[in-house]
Amino acid sequence: MKKRFFTILFILACWTSYSDLTSGSLPAGQASATQPSIKESRQSRPVEKAAINFQRITVEPGDTLLSITERMNEQQPSIEQVLKDFSILNPSADPNHLQIGNTYAFPYYHKKAN
Repeated sequence: MKKRFFTILFILACWTSYSDLTSGSLPAGQASATQPSIKESRQSRPVEKAAINFQRITVEPGDTLLSITERMNEQQPSIEQVLKDFSILNPSADPNHLQIGNTYAFPYYHKKAN
């Protein structure tokens, strides 16, 4: 009876591993051929005008919402403001879980003239 139990358990473990690898549930399997290349992502693009100024940037490994925002801006707004503006610009995106290779609109803050 033990032998049958461990055989079924082994088959179940193999099947779940196979289905995870073939369905693309791992981050490496989610890359798309239509995504822009990594070289394109760092190129300077003009700041687009909207209710909130923003710049479209493709996320690379190691990037976070705050690291990209700090790299783009001299003036550092509050984290709450960055999260709010990012959510307005990208309503379907979770700011805490950016996907590598996806392009998002990041808020651009500039100094106001005195």
